[in-house]
Amino acid sequence: MDRRTKPVKALIFSASIGAGHDSVAKALAESLTEEIQGSEVKTVDTFNYINSVLHKVVFGSYMETLKFTPKVWGYLYEQAEDGERLVDLGQILSKLLSPRLEQLIKEFSPDVIISTHAFPTGMLSVLKQRKPVKIPLSAVVTDFHVHSFWIHEGIDRYFIPAPDLSYRLIGDGISQEKIKGTGIPIRTQFSKFIDPVLARQELGLDSRPTVLVMGGGLGLGRIELIVRELLNNSSFQVVVVAGKNKRLQDNLAELKNTRLKVFGFVDNMAQVIAACDLVISKPGGVTTAEVLAMQKPLFIYSSLPGQEDRNSDYLLNKGAAVKVRKLDMLVPEIMSFWNNPTRRRHVKEMAEQLGSPHAGREVWDELFSLLD
Repeated sequence: MDRRTKPVKALIFSASIGAGHDSVAKALAESLTEEIQGSEVKTVDTFNYINSVLHKVVFGSYMETLKFTPKVWGYLYEQAEDGERLVDLGQILSKLLSPRLEQLIKEFSPDVIISTHAFPTGMLSVLKQRKPVKIPLSAVVTDFHVHSFWIHEGIDRYFIPAPDLSYRLIGDGISQEKIKGTGIPIRTQFSKFIDPVLARQELGLDSRPTVLVMGGGLGLGRIELIVRELLNNSSFQVVVVAGKNKRLQDNLAELKNTRLKVFGFVDNMAQVIAACDLVISKPGGVTTAEVLAMQKPLFIYSSLPGQEDRNSDYLLNKGAAVKVRKLDMLVPEIMSFWNNPTRRRHVKEMAEQLGSPHAGREVWDELFSLLD
């Protein structure tokens, strides 16, 4: 980023559905303000900005679907992916709310506009096509798959998790020069070396092999069952990040097992991952990017239909993860992996190849070239 020193004003549109989109927005803001003093970032929670009631309805419906009927979400995701879009909420609401968006952009007067969610990407693309908005507009895709909902006219740059995912965009008429395979932006703590031995000491862990179990910022997945299986049928030390799932955190704390360490929502995730030997998690886009950046083996269990299935497919095809479909096979698969140095070395090498700890910096380098 030493090519540019002039402060930048960035307007970032996100959506607090899950934790990934907000996390990417925060990572981009952090990367910019750390590198160029005086830069200013305004992050907009799009649904909440439009209408707080709409936000509660959308978020509540999404979470209820994931918890109780995940196959319904998977079906809707696939139908929208492969067929005609029956409805594009972003396009519809943009036509209704353009004046409000215009006013926001006018008041803040950003140098660049970024979207980390498909919904505001659609809204902003309509606005840019209808009005002579000359501010660069970029979309940052947050999963290892480019769904059709991301693809719109008027986007100046698409930042995607890997160059080989550009085929979908190119197939829909997006020119190659607008597509940059930077990786998924993650917090700058993941770009710095962390000594695993020191990390364990600071987190109160001993030196035995350690498994990290997590389910994203919301602590989703069958985490409690996984933890009990590991404690009952293996000798691994187990670390759990429960995220904002307080009930899960309390339930695990009641186990009172000396091989178990439980955290809630943490800000030092890079240190936690560095202290562990392998990770069991749902394959959310940001979680996956963080694990790859730390070059740790990822075991996928209980992935959600839709984008997480696509993330899983991508990682498995690249040889950067292991998928376990049944709980009783979890410990045998982990032991088989742990006792095979060749597999461990291969997964580490693929994670090193796919990981993008400096993705945020690469996004800004490209945006600076647009501004300059």
